[in-house]
Amino acid sequence: MLQVLPIIAKRLNVCMEYTAAPSHFFGRRLENGTWTGMLGMLSRKEVAMSGTPMTVSDERIIAMDASVPLFMDIQTLVYNRPRLESDLLGFVRPFTLLVWVLFGVALVVMAGAAFLIDSQYSRLLSLRSYSFSSTSSSVKAIIEQPRHHNNVSLADIFQWTFGIFVGQCPKWRLRGFATRLTAAVWIFMTLIISIVYRSNLKAMLISPKLRLPFDSLEEFLQTDIPALVLEGSMMHRLYLAAPPGSVLYRLRKHAVEPHHDSVRALFDITKGLYAVVSSGLGGDNAINYFYSLTKTCPLYFARRPIFSGTTLSIGYTKGFVHRAQIDTILQQLRDAGILSHLYNHALSNFTKCTRYASVSDTGDVRRALDLGDFFGVFCVYGGGLLTAAVVLMCEMIASLASRRTY
Repeated sequence: MLQVLPIIAKRLNVCMEYTAAPSHFFGRRLENGTWTGMLGMLSRKEVAMSGTPMTVSDERIIAMDASVPLFMDIQTLVYNRPRLESDLLGFVRPFTLLVWVLFGVALVVMAGAAFLIDSQYSRLLSLRSYSFSSTSSSVKAIIEQPRHHNNVSLADIFQWTFGIFVGQCPKWRLRGFATRLTAAVWIFMTLIISIVYRSNLKAMLISPKLRLPFDSLEEFLQTDIPALVLEGSMMHRLYLAAPPGSVLYRLRKHAVEPHHDSVRALFDITKGLYAVVSSGLGGDNAINYFYSLTKTCPLYFARRPIFSGTTLSIGYTKGFVHRAQIDTILQQLRDAGILSHLYNHALSNFTKCTRYASVSDTGDVRRALDLGDFFGVFCVYGGGLLTAAVVLMCEMIASLASRRTY
């Protein structure tokens, strides 16, 4: 607008004087019918027009006349963009909890099935040994050589099954076609599972996904995140007047004490204190500002706006004599694409950030793995060592107790 206003002054051959609105505030209507901020200056004719576009609403039309629409806008939620951080349970993320539980069930079922099959095979060998020993003493001598048909314990089979599952190769003499077939099926299944696990884990490490807290007003209402509706904004009036049961009415439960300090609100968003109901173009300006200041993208927009189709216009005092001329100039600038060109040039850093966050965090730099990503694995090792130490102590105590008893 600092480039558009001089064009208007030159075309009209007039001089412009810039005046700041009280508290840099658009303004709101008080109970006695008067207005504050910029709208108050327009209604009292202290200024001829606003130098800043504002959202046109039915209430604001009472205090001013609106120019031709300059931009179409939306109302949406702006919040702190989540960041990629260390994940204690990152090594179990490739599968859901249900899949891990089913793997555990499959492990138990496989161990039990292998134990039953091996037991039946040992029983079959015992029956064959008995039939052979009743017919020939020479055969009986052969059969009575070191026997390999002794039952394998369930613990040994479970150890073998779990060893295959984690990529180890424990020793177990596989006897009989049924036992070998069962073991082959389990080895083939665990091979597929391990390949899928490694592939998913690698993909998660290479291209990590960001889970957004919400992506619409309906999803936001299901969270416990506070919300700020800027005082004096169009949305502030709408949600105060919303009928009970409506989405905007439910927004009151999340609302914090309203204020109109937009700069303070922006820095509060980056701290994650609350989400802010904002216009889409206002959010673009905030993203551009933070990237210009910090070279980071700390904000994101909810993908689905609260509502769209709002317009941004210049405000005039009632009966302003140059209204028609300025509207003609603004319409020519808008239709020629000059307004959009100036806007995009002024917010050139906005393109450095993705408007709707999905994968990347801040620019193109990927987050390297740090020590916190391995805490979960370390906990597994520590838990295993602690369990082994406890079992060893229990065995030593039991051994000492048995010796004393003896």
